[in-house]
Amino acid sequence: MTRCPNHPGLVFRSQILEEHGISVTKAAKALGVSRTTMSNFCHGHIPCSADLAQRIALATDSNVALWINLQANYDAWQAEHGEQPVVEKLVLNSAA
Repeated sequence: MTRCPNHPGLVFRSQILEEHGISVTKAAKALGVSRTTMSNFCHGHIPCSADLAQRIALATDSNVALWINLQANYDAWQAEHGEQPVVEKLVLNSAA
């Protein structure tokens, strides 16, 4: 994957909120989260937790795994393309 996948909050904002004319405030109320949480999510500032994924899935008749997978793909890309930690290689023996 050469470009960073979209944060799930940006996907939610563009494909759910903007496409259907739903405000952040209305979405927050429907999902039972604070407006601040919803705004931070929609701007990519906080991750899509399992709880938020479940709330979105229930409110939009979508799938919890979809939202979790969007977050996992985003996180994996960030880890692979960000600053790499200094580690030592483990010697993995084939005989246990």
